[in-house]
Amino acid sequence: LVIFLFLLPVFFFQMTKSVTNPEELGGLASQMTNDYGHLALQGRMAAATAEPEEIGFQIRTRVQELGHGCIFLVQKAGALQICPTDSYTKRELIECARAVTEKVSLVLSALQAGNKGTQACITAASAVSGIIADLDTTIMFATAGTLNAENNESFADHR
Repeated sequence: LVIFLFLLPVFFFQMTKSVTNPEELGGLASQMTNDYGHLALQGRMAAATAEPEEIGFQIRTRVQELGHGCIFLVQKAGALQICPTDSYTKRELIECARAVTEKVSLVLSALQAGNKGTQACITAASAVSGIIADLDTTIMFATAGTLNAENNESFADHR
């Protein structure tokens, strides 16, 4: 999902760059449409599994808003292909690309908000793994007899 979000701005940049070569816009618009389709599918799954529910709603809403922005961008690209010398349409295409880039960042922020619990679990799992590794190391040294005992008890008695 995140990969698609990073790819979309590349297409927007190419679209705004293609203002000087409007014949390239059709292929770029087609590619962006395909990428958005994949993004929408992944976004639907991310929204369904997000906790709390309001994060899922936020992901779904922002992906939809991004879709609307993509529609406007494709429409402006088509209009520029029809009239490649129209400077007003060129400016509108660039503005649509900027708006879509903003919407991509909003989708990313919603995904990051939904990812906080996952990141906390990853951090906790990492900390627990570190503790387990430290305990294993301590057990290894204790078994080898290299740790100083406070009294005459052996490690095997406590293990």
